[in-house]
Amino acid sequence: MKDLAIICERVDDTPLLLAHQERMAVRPMLDAHFPTHGNWQGLGLGTVAEIWLSHILSEADHRLSHVQPWAEKRSTALSCCV
Repeated sequence: MKDLAIICERVDDTPLLLAHQERMAVRPMLDAHFPTHGNWQGLGLGTVAEIWLSHILSEADHRLSHVQPWAEKRSTALSCCV
């Protein structure tokens, strides 16, 4: 029998903020007007900006260095929303 792993994480207002940005077409607009550099890897610029904007609005903190720990705590919710 497999072990069941239950993951609890705070969702807060993150899905609401991401859904609103999706309705505003933030991601496609940023991707269309700001092409990424040839060495850019991973998520697109629009996706990164949406997550950062969600962090800014949710936490009232604009520092980029605080986004990674915040996103790691909400990785399941972010992966479902993005």
